[in-house]
Amino acid sequence: MASTAPYDARAVANFLLDLADSRGVALTQVTLLKLIYFAHGWYLAAHGKPLVSHDFEAWQYGPVLKVIRDAFKQFGPSPITSRANKLVLQTGEYIRVKSDLLNTDASFVTAIFEEYANFTPWQLSEMTHEPGSPWHRIWHTQEAVGRIALRIRNDDILAHFASIGHRMPIS
Repeated sequence: MASTAPYDARAVANFLLDLADSRGVALTQVTLLKLIYFAHGWYLAAHGKPLVSHDFEAWQYGPVLKVIRDAFKQFGPSPITSRANKLVLQTGEYIRVKSDLLNTDASFVTAIFEEYANFTPWQLSEMTHEPGSPWHRIWHTQEAVGRIALRIRNDDILAHFASIGHRMPIS
């Protein structure tokens, strides 16, 4: 049975990776992180609630979900060829995170994939780094010291995507 939003970010990542594989598209960490960010932002604007349950952080190269970075950091800039796992505390085993999004949410995330997947990682980074974006405001208003793990609030992401709603790739 499908769960409901907000989802574990790894479930959305696995959904996107499965979708990309089915379409012959290779995703890198950067592209995957940006796709999740755009899906999350547009989902907030459209539904008023988060798509993923984890917080985005402002890192040097844009919004990052640490749980996704940790799951796929071994790939560096290369295409991701596995899926995100989670630890089952009771057994000590790692299992693949299920990508069982509701059909309506799967359709939403698929539309975001179709809109953004053909951009290069550089182009996607430019989009998340636009002046006035949540990442830009946080990254450029903090002191240079201690910029690691600066949380990007969902309220700020929502406000940004609502303000650019005329550019929403789906209706």
